[in-house]
Amino acid sequence: MTVIDNDLSQIVDDYGQAWNSHTLDEIMAMHTQDTVFRLHLLGSSEVAGHAEVREVFAGLLAFWPDIHFATDRLSVGDGFFVHQCSITATLAVPLPLDGLVIQPTGKPIRFSGVDVISMAGRLVHRKETYLDIAAAMQQLGAL
Repeated sequence: MTVIDNDLSQIVDDYGQAWNSHTLDEIMAMHTQDTVFRLHLLGSSEVAGHAEVREVFAGLLAFWPDIHFATDRLSVGDGFFVHQCSITATLAVPLPLDGLVIQPTGKPIRFSGVDVISMAGRLVHRKETYLDIAAAMQQLGAL
């Protein structure tokens, strides 16, 4: 079992709370100005820069306004952490995805995700997100 120093433990908790409260300003306050985000999903490219990442996060929160992340496992290293989680969310608006448009069902879905987060001091510098998109698409009736 990894022992998390109190400082990083608090940062991880605060970051999770910001996402689960859907507070974009709080989320972005925890990112560097040159932050990078990549959603590893059907060839999505990385997004760099505070304003650009904010725009992507705002879009994610618009698609999934009730999104909630529950920690399944947390691993911490020197300047990074890996957050494995169960995600529950309800798709609120049609979601374009690789040539398809997935329609909202009005029902919450549950799927797994992993974030690999690199820190620069006390701020998130890079966020790499991996999702079990097949499970999500199946529940949304797209598979």
